[in-house]
Amino acid sequence: MNWKAVAIASSGLLCACAPAAPPAQPPPSVEPAAAATPPPAPAATATHLITIRTLRCADLLNAATDDRAAGSMFLLGYEAARLGIRSIDVAYVEGMETAALDYCTAHPARPAIDAFSGVFGSRK
Repeated sequence: MNWKAVAIASSGLLCACAPAAPPAQPPPSVEPAAAATPPPAPAATATHLITIRTLRCADLLNAATDDRAAGSMFLLGYEAARLGIRSIDVAYVEGMETAALDYCTAHPARPAIDAFSGVFGSRK
């Protein structure tokens, strides 16, 4: 191999490994420092605990659409785990959710978990 080619290739590799130059510092601000005021405190998040086994159907049905969908999926998974069901055919999930929510509509005072337990009734 030609020594010139080796020298050029190795110098190219060494340059690629060299650290990059640090970015230029921004010019100092002429305005007074705004950093003297502390940042606002983060808003306190409200904790809302739900007892899974006693959540009423009416509460699930009155939840926002996204919350109701998330709650339904949680309750399906919770009940499947409780019953030891290790697989769910995803083609039936929408129908199972609809059946459970229909039960909740007919029985708003009942616990929502009863509705989701019922959709697995044939698998018990």
